[in-house]
Amino acid sequence: MSPIRKNTTLVLAGLLFLGCTDRPIPTQAAAPKASFSAGDSPSGGDRHIVLFAAERVPADFQERVERVGGTVEQSLDSIGVGIVYGLSEGAAAQLATDPDVRAVEPDVEFQIAAGEDVLDDDSADIAAEAILAEATASPKDATLYPRQWNMRAIGADKAWDVGLVGSRDVVVVILDTGIDYLHPELQGLVDMSRSKSFVPAEDSVVERLYPGRNPVTDLFWHGTAMAATVASNAKLLAGVTQHVTLIAVKVANRFTMSTVSAGLAGVVYAADQGADIMNVSGGMGFHKSGNPGLIAAYLRALNYAWRKGVLVVGVAGNDTLDRDHNRDGVSLPCEAPNALCVSATGPTAAQSVNGPWDNVDASALYTGYGRSVVSVAAPGGQRFTNTRVWVPCLTTPSSTSPAACRIPPMCPKPSAGTCLNQGIGTSFSAAHTSGLAALLVQQLGHRNTALIRERILQSADDLGQPGVDPYYGHGRINVARALGLPQ
Repeated sequence: MSPIRKNTTLVLAGLLFLGCTDRPIPTQAAAPKASFSAGDSPSGGDRHIVLFAAERVPADFQERVERVGGTVEQSLDSIGVGIVYGLSEGAAAQLATDPDVRAVEPDVEFQIAAGEDVLDDDSADIAAEAILAEATASPKDATLYPRQWNMRAIGADKAWDVGLVGSRDVVVVILDTGIDYLHPELQGLVDMSRSKSFVPAEDSVVERLYPGRNPVTDLFWHGTAMAATVASNAKLLAGVTQHVTLIAVKVANRFTMSTVSAGLAGVVYAADQGADIMNVSGGMGFHKSGNPGLIAAYLRALNYAWRKGVLVVGVAGNDTLDRDHNRDGVSLPCEAPNALCVSATGPTAAQSVNGPWDNVDASALYTGYGRSVVSVAAPGGQRFTNTRVWVPCLTTPSSTSPAACRIPPMCPKPSAGTCLNQGIGTSFSAAHTSGLAALLVQQLGHRNTALIRERILQSADDLGQPGVDPYYGHGRINVARALGLPQ
Protein backbone atom coordinates (compact mmCIF):
# COMPACT_ATOMS: atom_id res chain seq x y z
CA MET A 1 0.00 0.00 0.00
CA SER A 2 1.31 3.44 -0.95
CA PRO A 3 -1.25 6.06 0.15
CA ILE A 4 -0.68 9.70 -0.65
CA ARG A 5 0.93 11.36 2.32
CA LYS A 6 1.71 14.94 3.10
CA ASN A 7 5.17 15.17 4.57
CA THR A 8 5.09 17.60 7.42
CA THR A 9 8.10 19.49 8.64
CA LEU A 10 9.24 18.39 12.05
CA VAL A 11 11.89 20.45 13.74
CA LEU A 12 13.90 17.77 15.53
CA ALA A 13 15.44 20.30 17.83
CA GLY A 14 14.69 18.87 21.21
CA LEU A 15 12.92 16.06 22.94
CA LEU A 16 9.60 15.11 21.33
CA PHE A 17 7.20 12.48 22.51
CA LEU A 18 6.23 11.04 19.15
CA GLY A 19 3.99 8.15 19.99
CA CYS A 20 0.36 8.93 20.71
CA THR A 21 -2.22 11.37 19.54
CA ASP A 22 -5.72 11.69 18.19
CA ARG A 23 -7.68 14.35 16.32
CA PRO A 24 -6.17 15.97 14.36
CA ILE A 25 -2.65 14.60 14.34
CA PRO A 26 -0.54 17.44 15.73
CA THR A 27 2.76 18.39 14.22
CA GLN A 28 4.74 19.95 16.98
CA ALA A 29 8.24 19.87 18.36
CA ALA A 30 10.04 21.13 21.39
CA ALA A 31 12.98 23.42 20.87
CA PRO A 32 15.98 22.98 23.14
CA LYS A 33 15.58 25.07 26.22
CA ALA A 34 16.38 24.96 29.89
CA SER A 35 12.92 25.90 31.14
CA PHE A 36 10.81 23.75 33.41
CA SER A 37 7.39 23.67 34.97
CA ALA A 38 7.24 25.40 38.32
CA GLY A 39 9.05 23.37 40.92
CA ASP A 40 10.71 20.97 38.50
CA SER A 41 14.14 22.47 39.02
CA PRO A 42 15.34 23.90 42.33
CA SER A 43 17.35 26.49 40.42
CA GLY A 44 14.55 27.66 38.15
CA GLY A 45 15.49 25.66 35.12
CA ASP A 46 19.27 25.95 34.68
CA ARG A 47 19.88 22.22 34.54
CA HIS A 48 22.71 20.81 32.44
CA ILE A 49 23.76 17.35 31.34
CA VAL A 50 27.48 16.60 31.61
CA LEU A 51 28.84 13.84 29.40
CA PHE A 52 32.24 12.45 30.33
CA ALA A 53 34.65 10.94 27.83
CA ALA A 54 34.71 7.71 29.81
CA GLU A 55 31.60 5.76 30.78
CA ARG A 56 32.04 6.62 34.44
CA VAL A 57 31.61 9.68 36.61
CA PRO A 58 34.89 10.81 38.26
CA ALA A 59 35.12 10.79 42.04
CA ASP A 60 35.72 14.55 42.23
CA PHE A 61 32.72 15.48 40.06
CA GLN A 62 30.70 17.05 42.86
CA GLU A 63 33.67 19.10 44.02
CA ARG A 64 34.24 20.42 40.50
CA VAL A 65 30.60 21.37 40.06
CA GLU A 66 30.42 23.14 43.41
CA ARG A 67 33.60 25.03 42.57
CA VAL A 68 31.84 26.71 39.64
CA GLY A 69 28.65 27.38 41.58
CA GLY A 70 26.49 24.39 40.69
CA THR A 71 24.99 21.39 42.45
CA VAL A 72 25.03 17.76 41.38
CA GLU A 73 21.47 16.50 41.10
CA GLN A 74 22.32 12.99 39.96
CA SER A 75 25.31 10.93 38.86
CA LEU A 76 24.59 8.17 36.36
CA ASP A 77 27.85 6.39 37.04
CA SER A 78 27.14 3.44 34.77
CA ILE A 79 27.03 5.62 31.65
CA GLY A 80 29.36 8.49 32.56
CA VAL A 81 26.68 11.18 32.74
CA GLY A 82 26.06 13.79 35.42
CA ILE A 83 22.98 15.95 35.86
CA VAL A 84 23.60 19.33 37.49
CA TYR A 85 21.71 22.54 38.16
CA GLY A 86 22.61 26.07 39.12
CA LEU A 87 25.27 26.59 36.47
CA SER A 88 25.54 29.91 34.72
CA GLU A 89 26.36 29.91 31.03
CA GLY A 90 29.94 30.81 31.83
CA ALA A 91 30.22 28.11 34.50
CA ALA A 92 28.91 25.50 32.08
CA ALA A 93 31.47 26.59 29.50
CA GLN A 94 34.23 26.42 32.11
CA LEU A 95 33.22 22.91 33.19
CA ALA A 96 33.22 21.82 29.56
CA THR A 97 36.95 22.67 29.29
CA ASP A 98 37.93 19.91 31.71
CA PRO A 99 39.95 17.34 29.75
CA ASP A 100 37.76 14.39 30.76
CA VAL A 101 34.49 16.16 29.86
CA ARG A 102 33.12 15.48 26.40
CA ALA A 103 30.15 17.86 26.47
CA VAL A 104 28.07 20.09 28.75
CA GLU A 105 24.67 20.90 27.26
CA PRO A 106 21.43 22.38 28.63
CA ASP A 107 18.76 19.88 29.54
CA VAL A 108 15.81 19.86 27.15
CA GLU A 109 12.15 20.04 28.09
CA PHE A 110 9.56 18.42 25.86
CA GLN A 111 5.82 17.89 25.69
CA ILE A 112 4.03 14.74 24.72
CA ALA A 113 2.37 15.30 21.36
CA ALA A 114 -0.97 13.86 22.48
CA GLY A 115 -4.36 15.44 22.88
CA GLU A 116 -7.59 14.05 24.15
CA ASP A 117 -8.64 10.78 22.62
CA VAL A 118 -12.09 10.19 21.20
CA LEU A 119 -14.78 8.38 23.18
CA ASP A 120 -17.75 6.89 21.35
CA ASP A 121 -21.10 7.93 22.81
CA ASP A 122 -22.26 4.33 23.16
CA SER A 123 -19.17 3.19 25.04
CA ALA A 124 -18.89 5.71 27.83
CA ASP A 125 -19.63 3.42 30.74
CA ILE A 126 -19.83 -0.33 31.25
CA ALA A 127 -21.81 -1.83 34.12
CA ALA A 128 -19.56 -2.21 37.16
CA GLU A 129 -20.61 -5.82 37.68
CA ALA A 130 -18.99 -6.65 34.36
CA ILE A 131 -15.53 -6.08 35.82
CA LEU A 132 -15.84 -7.40 39.35
CA ALA A 133 -14.61 -10.89 38.54
CA GLU A 134 -10.95 -11.87 38.68
CA ALA A 135 -8.84 -11.96 35.54
CA THR A 136 -10.58 -13.97 32.86
CA ALA A 137 -9.45 -17.48 31.98
CA SER A 138 -8.49 -16.28 28.50
CA PRO A 139 -8.04 -12.78 27.09
CA LYS A 140 -10.68 -13.73 24.52
CA ASP A 141 -13.21 -13.75 27.37
CA ALA A 142 -12.84 -9.98 27.86
CA THR A 143 -16.26 -8.37 27.56
CA LEU A 144 -15.30 -6.09 24.70
CA TYR A 145 -12.80 -8.35 22.96
CA PRO A 146 -15.07 -8.46 19.86
CA ARG A 147 -14.18 -4.79 19.28
CA GLN A 148 -10.44 -5.45 19.34
CA TRP A 149 -9.54 -5.86 15.68
CA ASN A 150 -5.96 -5.10 16.69
CA MET A 151 -5.44 -8.29 18.68
CA ARG A 152 -6.78 -10.51 15.92
CA ALA A 153 -4.76 -8.66 13.27
CA ILE A 154 -1.49 -9.77 14.88
CA GLY A 155 -2.64 -13.29 15.72
CA ALA A 156 -2.48 -12.81 19.49
CA ASP A 157 -5.67 -14.88 19.84
CA LYS A 158 -3.89 -17.92 18.41
CA ALA A 159 -1.27 -17.69 21.13
CA TRP A 160 -3.96 -17.44 23.81
CA ASP A 161 -5.71 -20.51 22.40
CA VAL A 162 -2.69 -22.65 23.33
CA GLY A 163 -2.19 -21.04 26.71
CA LEU A 164 0.55 -18.56 25.82
CA VAL A 165 -0.60 -15.58 27.87
CA GLY A 166 2.66 -14.48 29.47
CA SER A 167 4.59 -15.19 32.64
CA ARG A 168 5.04 -13.18 35.83
CA ASP A 169 8.72 -13.97 35.49
CA VAL A 170 8.92 -11.63 32.47
CA VAL A 171 9.42 -7.94 33.29
CA VAL A 172 8.20 -5.12 31.04
CA VAL A 173 9.02 -1.52 31.96
CA ILE A 174 6.60 1.19 30.84
CA LEU A 175 8.64 4.41 30.53
CA ASP A 176 5.84 6.96 30.36
CA THR A 177 3.41 9.12 32.37
CA GLY A 178 3.02 6.47 35.07
CA ILE A 179 0.47 3.69 35.46
CA ASP A 180 -2.95 3.60 37.11
CA TYR A 181 -1.87 0.47 38.97
CA LEU A 182 -5.18 0.02 40.84
CA HIS A 183 -7.26 0.02 37.67
CA PRO A 184 -9.26 -3.25 37.42
CA GLU A 185 -7.44 -4.14 34.22
CA LEU A 186 -4.02 -3.72 35.86
CA GLN A 187 -4.47 -4.67 39.50
CA GLY A 188 -1.81 -7.16 40.54
CA LEU A 189 0.28 -6.71 37.39
CA VAL A 190 2.47 -3.77 38.46
CA ASP A 191 5.48 -4.38 40.70
CA MET A 192 5.23 -1.37 42.99
CA SER A 193 8.45 -2.20 44.83
CA ARG A 194 10.44 -1.48 41.68
CA SER A 195 8.28 1.27 40.16
CA LYS A 196 9.64 4.80 40.48
CA SER A 197 8.80 8.39 39.61
CA PHE A 198 11.39 10.72 38.10
CA VAL A 199 8.97 13.66 38.16
CA PRO A 200 9.37 14.91 41.75
CA ALA A 201 7.32 18.06 41.20
CA GLU A 202 4.22 15.92 40.61
CA ASP A 203 4.66 13.56 43.55
CA SER A 204 2.91 15.96 45.93
CA VAL A 205 0.13 16.50 43.40
CA VAL A 206 -0.57 12.77 43.34
CA GLU A 207 -0.71 12.76 47.14
CA ARG A 208 -3.09 15.74 47.18
CA LEU A 209 -5.47 14.41 44.53
CA TYR A 210 -5.28 10.74 45.52
CA PRO A 211 -3.99 10.41 49.11
CA GLY A 212 -2.08 7.24 49.69
CA ARG A 213 -1.39 6.56 46.02
CA ASN A 214 2.17 5.86 44.89
CA PRO A 215 3.89 8.75 43.03
CA VAL A 216 3.98 6.66 39.82
CA THR A 217 0.19 7.07 39.57
CA ASP A 218 -0.85 8.19 36.09
CA LEU A 219 -2.77 11.47 36.06
CA PHE A 220 -2.85 11.82 32.27
CA TRP A 221 -3.72 8.52 30.48
CA HIS A 222 -0.88 7.56 28.20
CA GLY A 223 1.22 5.25 30.34
CA THR A 224 -1.85 3.37 31.54
CA ALA A 225 -3.00 2.83 27.96
CA MET A 226 0.41 1.44 27.01
CA ALA A 227 0.49 -0.83 30.05
CA ALA A 228 -2.98 -2.22 29.36
CA THR A 229 -2.06 -2.90 25.73
CA VAL A 230 0.98 -4.91 26.81
CA ALA A 231 -0.83 -6.78 29.60
CA SER A 232 -4.33 -6.78 31.02
CA ASN A 233 -6.55 -8.78 33.35
CA ALA A 234 -8.88 -8.91 30.33
CA LYS A 235 -12.03 -7.93 32.17
CA LEU A 236 -13.22 -5.49 29.52
CA LEU A 237 -10.27 -5.37 27.12
CA ALA A 238 -7.57 -7.90 26.30
CA GLY A 239 -3.89 -7.05 26.34
CA VAL A 240 -1.36 -8.94 24.25
CA THR A 241 -0.41 -10.79 27.45
CA GLN A 242 -2.12 -11.42 30.76
CA HIS A 243 0.46 -12.39 33.35
CA VAL A 244 3.68 -10.41 32.84
CA THR A 245 5.14 -8.15 35.52
CA LEU A 246 4.94 -4.45 34.71
CA ILE A 247 7.16 -1.75 36.19
CA ALA A 248 6.09 1.88 36.00
CA VAL A 249 8.93 4.33 35.40
CA LYS A 250 7.32 7.75 35.39
CA VAL A 251 9.20 10.34 33.35
CA ALA A 252 6.39 12.74 32.30
CA ASN A 253 3.85 14.66 34.36
CA ARG A 254 0.11 15.28 34.00
CA PHE A 255 0.80 18.21 31.68
CA THR A 256 2.73 15.76 29.48
CA MET A 257 6.03 17.51 30.19
CA SER A 258 9.34 15.71 30.61
CA THR A 259 13.07 16.30 30.21
CA VAL A 260 16.06 14.54 28.69
CA SER A 261 17.51 14.16 32.18
CA ALA A 262 14.40 12.31 33.39
CA GLY A 263 14.52 10.07 30.33
CA LEU A 264 18.19 9.23 30.84
CA ALA A 265 17.70 8.45 34.51
CA GLY A 266 14.60 6.40 33.72
CA VAL A 267 16.33 4.24 31.10
CA VAL A 268 19.29 3.50 33.37
CA TYR A 269 17.03 2.77 36.33
CA ALA A 270 14.85 0.41 34.26
CA ALA A 271 17.88 -1.50 33.06
CA ASP A 272 19.08 -1.90 36.64
CA GLN A 273 15.71 -3.34 37.71
CA GLY A 274 16.13 -6.45 35.60
CA ALA A 275 13.80 -5.42 32.79
CA ASP A 276 13.42 -7.79 29.86
CA ILE A 277 11.54 -5.28 27.69
CA MET A 278 11.43 -1.49 27.88
CA ASN A 279 8.46 0.14 26.16
CA VAL A 280 9.34 3.72 25.21
CA SER A 281 6.23 4.92 23.40
CA GLY A 282 7.83 8.18 22.48
CA GLY A 283 11.06 9.45 21.03
CA MET A 284 13.76 12.01 21.37
CA GLY A 285 14.25 14.15 18.30
CA PHE A 286 17.50 16.07 18.02
CA HIS A 287 19.51 18.15 15.59
CA LYS A 288 22.77 16.26 15.12
CA SER A 289 24.60 19.56 14.81
CA GLY A 290 22.93 21.18 17.82
CA ASN A 291 22.82 18.48 20.48
CA PRO A 292 25.70 16.06 19.97
CA GLY A 293 26.22 15.66 23.71
CA LEU A 294 22.57 14.84 24.44
CA ILE A 295 22.51 12.37 21.57
CA ALA A 296 25.66 10.65 22.80
CA ALA A 297 24.32 10.53 26.37
CA TYR A 298 21.03 8.93 25.33
CA LEU A 299 22.78 6.43 23.08
CA ARG A 300 24.97 5.46 26.02
CA ALA A 301 21.89 4.85 28.15
CA LEU A 302 20.30 2.70 25.44
CA ASN A 303 23.51 0.75 24.90
CA TYR A 304 23.75 0.19 28.64
CA ALA A 305 20.23 -1.24 28.64
CA TRP A 306 21.07 -3.53 25.71
CA ARG A 307 24.17 -4.83 27.49
CA LYS A 308 22.01 -5.57 30.52
CA GLY A 309 19.73 -7.71 28.34
CA VAL A 310 16.90 -5.25 27.73
CA LEU A 311 15.10 -5.00 24.39
CA VAL A 312 14.01 -1.39 23.86
CA VAL A 313 10.88 -0.81 21.76
CA GLY A 314 10.24 2.69 20.36
CA VAL A 315 8.04 4.45 17.83
CA ALA A 316 8.36 5.77 14.31
CA GLY A 317 6.25 8.79 15.29
CA ASN A 318 2.96 10.34 14.21
CA ASP A 319 4.49 13.08 12.09
CA THR A 320 4.45 11.47 8.59
CA LEU A 321 8.17 12.23 8.50
CA ASP A 322 10.46 10.48 6.03
CA ARG A 323 13.25 9.53 8.40
CA ASP A 324 15.45 8.27 5.57
CA HIS A 325 15.91 11.85 4.42
CA ASN A 326 15.81 13.74 7.68
CA ARG A 327 19.33 15.02 7.19
CA ASP A 328 20.21 16.77 10.43
CA GLY A 329 17.64 15.00 12.58
CA VAL A 330 17.94 11.83 14.58
CA SER A 331 15.08 10.11 16.39
CA LEU A 332 15.91 8.06 19.47
CA PRO A 333 15.46 5.32 20.47
CA CYS A 334 14.23 4.38 16.99
CA GLU A 335 17.52 5.10 15.25
CA ALA A 336 19.63 3.56 17.98
CA PRO A 337 21.41 0.28 17.25
CA ASN A 338 19.48 -2.77 18.48
CA ALA A 339 16.25 -0.93 19.29
CA LEU A 340 13.00 -1.89 17.60
CA CYS A 341 11.31 1.00 15.76
CA VAL A 342 7.61 0.43 15.12
CA SER A 343 5.28 2.11 12.63
CA ALA A 344 1.47 2.01 12.71
CA THR A 345 -1.25 0.12 10.84
CA GLY A 346 -5.03 0.20 11.08
CA PRO A 347 -8.28 -0.52 9.23
CA THR A 348 -9.48 1.82 6.54
CA ALA A 349 -13.14 1.40 7.55
CA ALA A 350 -15.48 -0.50 9.86
CA GLN A 351 -19.14 -1.38 9.35
CA SER A 352 -19.86 -1.33 13.09
CA VAL A 353 -18.15 -1.19 16.48
CA ASN A 354 -17.71 -4.97 16.22
CA GLY A 355 -16.62 -4.92 12.59
CA PRO A 356 -16.13 -6.26 10.11
CA TRP A 357 -13.12 -4.10 9.32
CA ASP A 358 -11.65 -3.29 5.94
CA ASN A 359 -7.92 -3.68 5.28
CA VAL A 360 -6.77 -3.95 8.90
CA ASP A 361 -3.14 -3.87 7.79
CA ALA A 362 -3.28 -0.54 5.97
CA SER A 363 -0.37 1.73 6.81
CA ALA A 364 -1.64 4.52 9.08
CA LEU A 365 -1.79 7.85 7.30
CA TYR A 366 0.01 9.64 10.15
CA THR A 367 2.89 7.23 10.75
CA GLY A 368 6.53 8.16 10.39
CA TYR A 369 8.43 5.98 7.95
CA GLY A 370 11.81 5.13 6.50
CA ARG A 371 13.37 1.97 5.12
CA SER A 372 16.52 2.45 7.18
CA VAL A 373 14.63 3.19 10.41
CA VAL A 374 11.36 1.24 10.68
CA SER A 375 11.86 -2.29 12.00
CA VAL A 376 8.29 -3.60 11.94
CA ALA A 377 4.71 -2.35 11.94
CA ALA A 378 1.89 -3.05 14.41
CA PRO A 379 -1.66 -1.84 15.09
CA GLY A 380 -1.93 1.84 15.92
CA GLY A 381 -5.38 2.58 14.53
CA GLN A 382 -6.71 5.10 12.06
CA ARG A 383 -8.62 8.34 12.58
CA PHE A 384 -11.85 6.84 11.34
CA THR A 385 -14.72 5.77 13.62
CA ASN A 386 -14.31 2.28 15.09
CA THR A 387 -10.85 1.83 13.58
CA ARG A 388 -9.04 3.18 16.62
CA VAL A 389 -7.55 1.18 19.50
CA TRP A 390 -9.67 0.69 22.62
CA VAL A 391 -8.05 1.52 25.96
CA PRO A 392 -9.25 1.97 29.56
CA CYS A 393 -9.86 5.41 31.05
CA LEU A 394 -8.11 6.21 34.32
CA THR A 395 -9.54 5.74 37.77
CA THR A 396 -7.25 8.67 38.67
CA PRO A 397 -8.24 11.44 36.27
CA SER A 398 -7.01 15.00 36.62
CA SER A 399 -7.93 18.19 34.81
CA THR A 400 -5.50 17.22 32.06
CA SER A 401 -7.07 13.81 31.42
CA PRO A 402 -9.38 13.45 28.39
CA ALA A 403 -12.71 15.11 29.16
CA ALA A 404 -14.59 12.07 27.90
CA CYS A 405 -12.98 10.05 30.70
CA ARG A 406 -13.78 12.37 33.61
CA ILE A 407 -16.99 14.32 32.91
CA PRO A 408 -20.53 12.95 33.35
CA PRO A 409 -22.61 11.79 31.58
CA MET A 410 -19.91 10.39 29.28
CA CYS A 411 -18.14 8.80 32.23
CA PRO A 412 -20.54 8.76 35.21
CA LYS A 413 -18.16 7.16 37.75
CA PRO A 414 -14.51 7.58 36.69
CA SER A 415 -13.20 5.87 39.82
CA ALA A 416 -15.03 2.63 38.97
CA GLY A 417 -12.75 1.82 36.05
CA THR A 418 -15.68 1.17 33.74
CA CYS A 419 -15.10 3.93 31.19
CA LEU A 420 -13.30 3.37 27.92
CA ASN A 421 -11.47 5.51 25.43
CA GLN A 422 -10.16 5.18 21.90
CA GLY A 423 -6.79 6.35 20.66
CA ILE A 424 -4.51 6.18 17.68
CA GLY A 425 -0.77 6.43 17.34
CA THR A 426 2.48 4.59 16.96
CA SER A 427 2.55 4.45 20.76
CA PHE A 428 0.04 1.62 20.56
CA SER A 429 2.12 -0.03 17.84
CA ALA A 430 5.11 -0.14 20.18
CA ALA A 431 3.01 -1.52 23.03
CA HIS A 432 1.68 -4.38 20.88
CA THR A 433 5.26 -5.21 19.90
CA SER A 434 6.41 -5.09 23.52
CA GLY A 435 3.69 -7.59 24.34
CA LEU A 436 4.96 -9.95 21.65
CA ALA A 437 8.51 -9.53 22.92
CA ALA A 438 7.33 -10.49 26.41
CA LEU A 439 5.81 -13.72 25.07
CA LEU A 440 9.10 -14.49 23.34
CA VAL A 441 11.03 -13.97 26.57
CA GLN A 442 8.74 -16.56 28.15
CA GLN A 443 9.51 -18.97 25.30
CA LEU A 444 13.19 -18.25 24.59
CA GLY A 445 14.44 -17.18 28.00
CA HIS A 446 15.84 -14.06 29.62
CA ARG A 447 18.74 -12.09 28.13
CA ASN A 448 18.32 -13.63 24.68
CA THR A 449 17.67 -10.13 23.46
CA ALA A 450 19.29 -10.40 20.03
CA LEU A 451 17.48 -13.66 19.30
CA ILE A 452 14.13 -12.21 20.35
CA ARG A 453 14.65 -9.09 18.24
CA GLU A 454 15.58 -11.20 15.20
CA ARG A 455 12.59 -13.50 15.72
CA ILE A 456 10.22 -10.51 15.69
CA LEU A 457 11.76 -9.23 12.45
CA GLN A 458 11.88 -12.54 10.62
CA SER A 459 8.39 -13.70 11.61
CA ALA A 460 6.61 -10.52 10.50
CA ASP A 461 4.13 -10.63 7.60
CA ASP A 462 5.80 -9.00 4.60
CA LEU A 463 3.48 -6.18 3.52
CA GLY A 464 3.83 -3.22 1.18
CA GLN A 465 6.82 -3.45 -1.13
CA PRO A 466 8.52 -6.88 -1.14
CA GLY A 467 11.28 -7.11 1.43
CA VAL A 468 12.06 -4.28 3.82
CA ASP A 469 9.50 -1.55 3.22
CA PRO A 470 9.67 2.11 4.33
CA TYR A 471 6.21 1.92 5.94
CA TYR A 472 6.20 -1.66 7.29
CA GLY A 473 9.89 -2.39 7.78
CA HIS A 474 10.18 -6.18 7.81
CA GLY A 475 6.39 -6.38 8.00
CA ARG A 476 3.48 -6.32 10.42
CA ILE A 477 4.22 -8.33 13.55
CA ASN A 478 2.75 -11.84 13.70
CA VAL A 479 2.48 -13.21 17.24
CA ALA A 480 1.53 -16.73 16.22
CA ARG A 481 4.35 -17.13 13.69
CA ALA A 482 6.90 -15.59 16.06
CA LEU A 483 5.97 -18.23 18.65
CA GLY A 484 6.18 -21.04 16.10
CA LEU A 485 2.44 -21.76 16.02
CA PRO A 486 0.63 -23.15 12.95
CA GLN A 487 -0.72 -20.49 10.63
